[in-house]
Amino acid sequence: MSQSALARACGLSQGAIANYENKTRQTAKGIFRLAEALRVNPAWLAQGIGPMETGQAEDATHSTYQLADPAQAGRQGLWPFTTISPDVYWALSHEDRSIVEATLASMIRSFQEKPARS
Repeated sequence: MSQSALARACGLSQGAIANYENKTRQTAKGIFRLAEALRVNPAWLAQGIGPMETGQAEDATHSTYQLADPAQAGRQGLWPFTTISPDVYWALSHEDRSIVEATLASMIRSFQEKPARS
């Protein structure tokens, strides 16, 4: 896909696309629109982590960052939070995102180690 075609598909300028390609633009702004246009996982596109594919069938009415069904929360590539915008998270510094991730991992471990509620 050309830079101009990608720019039209995601609503960014061709210059912004070039900056993302050249890694001169490191901000998260626009990364979700790029990922959606390219049909790839935003985390993979931004940092090269996780699977490249979103694993979700294309549906023009469904955002790739929202869960269609809470029972599918374990699926890769979907944004699991309903009260936190992906843009807010990606606007954090790398250091702050690492703190959020470590905190969440700790909380999940503590919930897993807790006896089941009756």
